[in-house]
Amino acid sequence: MRSMTGFGAGTYSNESISVTIEMRAVNQRFLELNIRMPHAYLALEDTLRQQIKKVLHRGKVDVFVTVREIAPQAPVVSVNYAALTACKEALDTVQDKLFNGEKTTLPMIMGLTKDWFSQEPPQIDTDAVWPAFDQALSLSLQEMTAMRQREGDNISRDLLQRADTMTTMIDAIASRKEDILSRYQERLEKRILSLLEKNEKVPDEDRLLQEVAVYADKVDFTEEVVRFRSHVVQLKGFLQQEGDIGRKLDFLIQEMNREVNTIGSKAGDTDVTAYVLQLKNEIEKIREQIQNIE
Repeated sequence: MRSMTGFGAGTYSNESISVTIEMRAVNQRFLELNIRMPHAYLALEDTLRQQIKKVLHRGKVDVFVTVREIAPQAPVVSVNYAALTACKEALDTVQDKLFNGEKTTLPMIMGLTKDWFSQEPPQIDTDAVWPAFDQALSLSLQEMTAMRQREGDNISRDLLQRADTMTTMIDAIASRKEDILSRYQERLEKRILSLLEKNEKVPDEDRLLQEVAVYADKVDFTEEVVRFRSHVVQLKGFLQQEGDIGRKLDFLIQEMNREVNTIGSKAGDTDVTAYVLQLKNEIEKIREQIQNIE
């Protein structure tokens, strides 16, 4: 199990370039990649993105790529000779008419316009530079996943402790069932006997048992307790798994919360209500934790 937060950095150099890739990740329901890299190497962005997706599956990840050229390539320089010739001829005419035929020089033309001249960055051989990017990315991902794993282990230990705490609470709730029925029967008998004594009548034992049975059916939270225990077992099982479990845990917590709410509404017992409130508090803390699980 891994957390979604983490940091990773990797640098790899060869005889031509040095590539550094840093990654910072925070919580996000889905995977969101933001890659910033030099414009000259944008052709490699999609390849980087696909490689990252193979390893990271959730979280907002900011990726910063820095490239230092150890052996810089020469830029591509182009001269538009037709435009340059036109400029020179125009200046020659001006020189002949106004400046006694003074010779036109290149600096004179460059002082007027450079539209005939262009310079572009060198063409990047993506196949040649990719190994350096690949190595830097691999190192960065290794550090990122290691940090995520350590944080995930810490979260897992905390959740396992909370799962044990919830098991203790649900066992205490289950143990209250017979006492709840016994006390209800006692209260019911007292009310009925009080009414019958006023009217000098004999209580109907079968009717009394029937009323207790109806009440017992209304407040029976056995199924909810069984399902909650099953959810706790599932929770512990998920925490031992590798891979993406964040969404599974999120759904499981919703189900656990639903069972606890039902128990609280059925029981009508102050002790059970106290345990229900504690369970809901533990569930909320677990919910907060799993928001950071990949």
